[in-house]
Amino acid sequence: MMENKLLFVDYSTIYLENSWEWLNDFEIKNLTNTPNFSKEDQLSFYNLLPQKKDYYIRGIELDNKPIGVCGLKKITSEDAEYWGYIGVKEYWGKGIGKFIINYLIGIAKEKSLKSIYLHVIESNIRAIKLYVKIGFEVENTIDGLVKMRLIL
Repeated sequence: MMENKLLFVDYSTIYLENSWEWLNDFEIKNLTNTPNFSKEDQLSFYNLLPQKKDYYIRGIELDNKPIGVCGLKKITSEDAEYWGYIGVKEYWGKGIGKFIINYLIGIAKEKSLKSIYLHVIESNIRAIKLYVKIGFEVENTIDGLVKMRLIL
C-alpha cells in the first residue's frame, strides 16, 4: 500500500534544492500560485525556519525519494493554513494528496486547532474535488483564488 511507503520527514537542504526545481516548473508554479523568488530568498526562508513558531513544514518521501513538501503556516491558537504540493509529476493522480491532507489534519488536531483553511486556484479542479471530498467548504473566491475551510 502506498501509505506504508509514504513518509513525512524533516525539511532538509535536499528538499530545499528540489523545491527550487519544483516551484520553478511552470505548471507547478501556476497550480500552487507561487510568486517569483530567488535562491537568496529561498535560503533566507530556510534559515529562518527554526525561529518560525507559526510554521510547520515536512518533506514528503516515497520509497526513499523526495517527491514533495507540505505543511501548515500562519498557525494561531484557532487555525492554520494548509499548503502542499507533489513536485514529482509521475506521482500526480495517485491518491497521495489525500494522505498529505489527512496527515496535516492530524497535526492540526494535535495542536488543538478548531479549523484549517487553504487557498487553491479556481482552475485546479482536481485539488478542489479532493478538498470537498475530505470535508472542506468554500468560504469565498477572490481573483481566481478559492478559500476553503475544514472545521476540525
